[in-house]
Amino acid sequence: MLFILDRLGDECRDADEVPESAVRLIQSERKLQKLDFLVRNPDYLANLIISGCEEGRLPHERLLDARAVLEEREPELHTYRMLRGRHGAFEQLNNALSVLRHLGLIAVRRAGRVSDEHVRRRDYYLLKAGASQAQKLRTREPLLAWYDQQTAYVAMAAQGMSGGQLKALQYGHDEYADTPEGRLIGGITARVRERLEAALAREGLAA
Repeated sequence: MLFILDRLGDECRDADEVPESAVRLIQSERKLQKLDFLVRNPDYLANLIISGCEEGRLPHERLLDARAVLEEREPELHTYRMLRGRHGAFEQLNNALSVLRHLGLIAVRRAGRVSDEHVRRRDYYLLKAGASQAQKLRTREPLLAWYDQQTAYVAMAAQGMSGGQLKALQYGHDEYADTPEGRLIGGITARVRERLEAALAREGLAA
């Protein structure tokens, strides 16, 4: 989660509601959940990269990154399927976030208040101490390199996308959309491998 905020958060602008020392921001739990889903599901991430190449959002050479995500980095060992919630992929984030908050690495703020009982969203801020800790982990904990690299791939593939756009793309897969609430969302690995092979061959990158 620390790497997600560090790699995928937007730059904070000075404003009264921004916590002191905040450097990165992810607006809304929905977007945080969708980004977490991509980090934890390499098959869906590889598919997003392929789509970006085919739509012209990404250069065709990024297909090699899709191959790395799907074939070269042991994705089966790093796939952590998520439950299907009412609004799509869902993981209880409170435990992980509470640890980071307790250590003074992140801050969570409510925004868009409707009433004293209801808010429109929660915003997640990476503080300077959190950014410093993320950098230390990169250099001192090689076992975490996979997660850091995965968030870098997500940053490239999902650049400029909102949580709503990511949700719509994920719902475009029957395995995702048809999963009953409370059940693990199915994978799309076999179909994405076929799609990747065809795209690499088409672009002369199969060798």
